[in-house]
Amino acid sequence: MMRQYDNQNPLILPVSHNLPSFRSRLRAAPVPDRSTSLESGFSLYRETVMRTDKIKLPAPAPGHDRALTVHHFGTGERKAYLHAGLHADEWPGLLVLQHLLQRLIELEAQGQVKESIVLVPYANPVGMNQRLFGYVPGRYDAVTGQNFNRGMSIDSTALLDQVRDRLGDDATTNDRIMRETLHEMAQNSGGEHEIQALHRALLSQSLDAHLMLDLHCDDEALPHVFYGDHQRETGRQLADCLGYPVRLEEDVRGIVAFDGTHTQPWVKVAEATGAPFAEPCFAATLELRGSTAVSDELARRDADGILAFLEQQGYITGVRAEPQPQEHDTVAINVDQVRVVKSEANGIVTYHRQLGEHLQAGDHFADIVLLDQDKPERIAITAPTSGMLFTRTVDYLVYPGSTLGMIASDKRQIEPGRQLSF
Repeated sequence: MMRQYDNQNPLILPVSHNLPSFRSRLRAAPVPDRSTSLESGFSLYRETVMRTDKIKLPAPAPGHDRALTVHHFGTGERKAYLHAGLHADEWPGLLVLQHLLQRLIELEAQGQVKESIVLVPYANPVGMNQRLFGYVPGRYDAVTGQNFNRGMSIDSTALLDQVRDRLGDDATTNDRIMRETLHEMAQNSGGEHEIQALHRALLSQSLDAHLMLDLHCDDEALPHVFYGDHQRETGRQLADCLGYPVRLEEDVRGIVAFDGTHTQPWVKVAEATGAPFAEPCFAATLELRGSTAVSDELARRDADGILAFLEQQGYITGVRAEPQPQEHDTVAINVDQVRVVKSEANGIVTYHRQLGEHLQAGDHFADIVLLDQDKPERIAITAPTSGMLFTRTVDYLVYPGSTLGMIASDKRQIEPGRQLSF
């Protein structure tokens, strides 16, 4: 079923030119209903119930219509939400979700989707259209300058005002009240800029979820995952399924990105009221290696890891997806133990140590080659702390203050509740 939504009005709009034919509604890998066959030798197939919606975004100019595509699977009460490409210059997740989409279509046809799963294959058509001389900047909104993955957090004071007197001793009832209120707040969030409409559309689909996965990537990196430090067990289970060695646990009471927008309200309301909750939202950001790690092999591997996690969490069944192998030592730390190494000069950076290597404080791991000297000259970059090098830049022409890499250490490097980048 194809539906179209106006982001300012949740009413379904008829889209006659997109009405699906019977053939188009027989999704990939249909399952034969062996109780019914035709004499001609063809079998009748059970139709899948995957539903695809279109959510319209405000047109930035005449003739420039944009929309989000949203795929829905299953009808269970618990909801998992996944999207990719919120930073529109990060593409590995876009391919991962295409592989996952195919698997979910097949699982739906076989009756193996037990709860509700919502998949948004590209979360940022606004940023994807930002081509500047052939390049896609994609991280910041060109109109407001805002990071697409910041600035959408829920007003905790307003939320508390709405739920404080309604919450009681029944955790399941409290869950329902929270999800209904969060969904309503997402739909009614203000702002007329295109980025605000985009956030409103995404959060209207995701904020009442029980599980939310936001797919990103770094410049060049080991695969890693961010999740709230209050949900350590589930976060590490997710990382185990994916085979991701670096697990970054964060205090979600501070500045949050899209993932923390889903968990922060539950934490703040629980702390303020003492109310019990049965299943607060679990949210995580998956960093799918680096920006050039786009291949079917890696995408299939990550999709299988996500399926393994969804099966362990009870959203699908009968898949028997195996957790993916892990290629480096596990490092599970708080985000405030990550040291961001900054450049102190302009020039070309060259590295002497590989991702996954353990550095000791003072180790010479990179050089900045100065380009404006009379004779060749370099500045040695040494590790400011001990730990695993897990990211490096691919913007090799660096400048003072630009990020050269990140080291996962065992000591606090920044104040809790801060983001590593903006």
